[in-house]
Amino acid sequence: MFKSKTNILAALLAASAICAGAAHASYPERSINIVVPFSAGGSTDIVARVLANGLTKALGQSVVVENKPGASGNIAGDYVARSKPDGYTLFMGTSTSIANIALFKKLPFDILKDFIPVSQIAHTPLVLVVNNSLPADDVSGLIELARKKPGELNYGSGGPGTSQHLGGVMFSTMAKVEMTHVPYKGAAPAMTDLIGGSIQMVFAPLIDALSFIRSGKVKALGLTTSKPAPQVPEIPLISKTLPGFEVATWNAIFVPAGTPAAVIDTLSRKIAEVMHSPEIRKSIEQQGSEAIGSTPADFKAFLDKEVILWKGLVESSGAAAN
Repeated sequence: MFKSKTNILAALLAASAICAGAAHASYPERSINIVVPFSAGGSTDIVARVLANGLTKALGQSVVVENKPGASGNIAGDYVARSKPDGYTLFMGTSTSIANIALFKKLPFDILKDFIPVSQIAHTPLVLVVNNSLPADDVSGLIELARKKPGELNYGSGGPGTSQHLGGVMFSTMAKVEMTHVPYKGAAPAMTDLIGGSIQMVFAPLIDALSFIRSGKVKALGLTTSKPAPQVPEIPLISKTLPGFEVATWNAIFVPAGTPAAVIDTLSRKIAEVMHSPEIRKSIEQQGSEAIGSTPADFKAFLDKEVILWKGLVESSGAAAN
C-alpha cells in the first residue's frame, strides 16, 4: 500500500515537472515589459526601444518599454525586484545600477542578489559637451575657465550616481576645479537645458549627444574613453589633457531572482540574436553605441569587474548620492 502511494506521488511529481517544463518551453505567452530606470528619450530608453522592437519580432510577442525614472534608477529597480520572477518584467540596468552599491548607504534591493544577469546590451562612450555660448573650445580652455569661476559652472546629469555624474566628479577632481552638479531624471532633459543655456555642460552618453553635435547645437570638447569613437573620430580624448581619465556607460537586461533557467536561456538567446543582427548592430552604432548581446556567464564575469571598478571610482572621487 505504502509502495503504491509512493509510486503515485512520484508519478504526480514527474507529471508536474513535465507540465512546468512545457510551460517554460512555451515562453513567452503574452507581452513582456522592459522597465527603464530613466525618462524617455535618453540613451537607456533609446537602446531599450531598439531591443524591444527586435525582441517583438524574435519572440512573436509584444515587448513594451515602461519608463520609471527617479532615485538614480532605484525606483525602477525596486519595482522589478518585487515583480513576479516569470520573465515578463525585465529590468534595463546600467552602470549606475552598480555605482549605486557604493553611492547609497541603504538600498531597497540588492542588484547582485535580487537579480539575475541575462545579457549586456550595449556599451556607450560619454562625450563632454558644452553650451555654444561658453567661452571654451577645448578641455584645457574649460579647465582654465572653471578655475577662474570656482563653483559657477554647472554640469547636468541623468541623476546622482549616473556615469554622467561620476564623470563630472572625476573631471573636477583630476582637473582640480570646482563645478556644481545639477541632477535630472535622465540625460534627455539635461541635454534640453544645456542647449537652452540653463546649464553649461554635460558628460553625455554619445547616443544622447550625437545629433546635437552634428547639428551644431552644442560644442563637443572631448570623449571620456581611451580610444576615439568611430562615429566622431574628430573629437579628441579628454585623457590627452587629463591622463588616466576614462569613464563610460552600458545597458543590460536583468530579471528577478527566481526566474526559471529555461526562461533566462530563451531570453539570452533571443537577445543575442537581436543584438548580433546586422540591422540592429548598424542602428545602435549609428546612434553612438556598440551593440553587445552577451551570454549570462559572460555578463556575470563583466559585472564582477564592474563592481570593483565603480566602487573604486566612487570612493576615490568622493561622490555621494544627493
